[in-house]
Amino acid sequence: MNGTTAALLAVSLYYVGAALLKSAGARMEPLRGDRPWHLLVQTTRSGRWLAGVVVFAVGVELQLIAFAELPLSRAQPLFSAALAVLPVIAAVWFRERPTARECLGFAVFAAGTLLIAASVRPDGDIGTAPPAALLCAVTVPSLAVPIALFSWGDRRRPPRHARPPAGVEYGVSVGILVGTVEVAVKGLTLESVQPGPAVLLTTPYPYLIGAAVILAMAQGTIALQRCRLTVSAAVCTIVAKTYLIVVGSLLYGGDWPADPLYGVPRILGIALAASALLAFPRYEPDPSASPRPSRGPDEGRPPSGRVSSGPGGRSSSSMTSSAVSISGRVPPR
Repeated sequence: MNGTTAALLAVSLYYVGAALLKSAGARMEPLRGDRPWHLLVQTTRSGRWLAGVVVFAVGVELQLIAFAELPLSRAQPLFSAALAVLPVIAAVWFRERPTARECLGFAVFAAGTLLIAASVRPDGDIGTAPPAALLCAVTVPSLAVPIALFSWGDRRRPPRHARPPAGVEYGVSVGILVGTVEVAVKGLTLESVQPGPAVLLTTPYPYLIGAAVILAMAQGTIALQRCRLTVSAAVCTIVAKTYLIVVGSLLYGGDWPADPLYGVPRILGIALAASALLAFPRYEPDPSASPRPSRGPDEGRPPSGRVSSGPGGRSSSSMTSSAVSISGRVPPR
């Protein structure tokens, strides 16, 4: 399998795995980030959730193949192009339909991805592995920030009558973790050229991948249980692929363009791809906020020229005339 095919299949399998996690989460009790033991018990008892984990593992293996053959700037647009599969999976599996703002976010991210693809140098290489100290200094905070965001978000009590979140915050948190996994996978392919698998265990890459994958699976399951797949997975992809191209280029170099002819499209593409997050709504629309017809000043009153009906459907004027004819006097009002 060549690198291009592996790159497209890898992210497509990620979306299939996310759909399995969401389907499994719908059958679980409500999950929370500040209850890790309950989360562990609920997920590991679900066969569908474990199947999603296996699908994710296959996707990671395919990314190893893609990174081993392709420079970072060529692999990243291919990973991003697989985002076109997400709305199809969400529509078929969960009957989700993207809104106009969400479609705008997809379009903006696609435009940024095209600019990044246009900035690929013909002579780019796959890069070199950085020192372990630099790798840890950049990536370890990427593990701490999502943990803090999720823990703080689950301990915070939402206001009454608050609209449900659309999934942007969750997608950002999980996207940082997924981006960290992909950056570490890229480094693992550079270290694997050394003879012997035992050499890999002396590097931080396997441990970084393991920690980031565990956190991403846990937080991703919570996000998919609470939010729509279309928003949470799309935001996750945007953040992860932007993180990959920025942090990966910083750590591994190799094909970052020094020529402005390639450098300017790369910078503009990254900025445009990141700005796609602004198009996604933070909250789901409130169904009770649908417009209602306004009540006029005479609404609720009988129309002019007609009299209101009393009990039994008789008008008040006919009831009054009947009372006069029976008693011989006008009843008191």
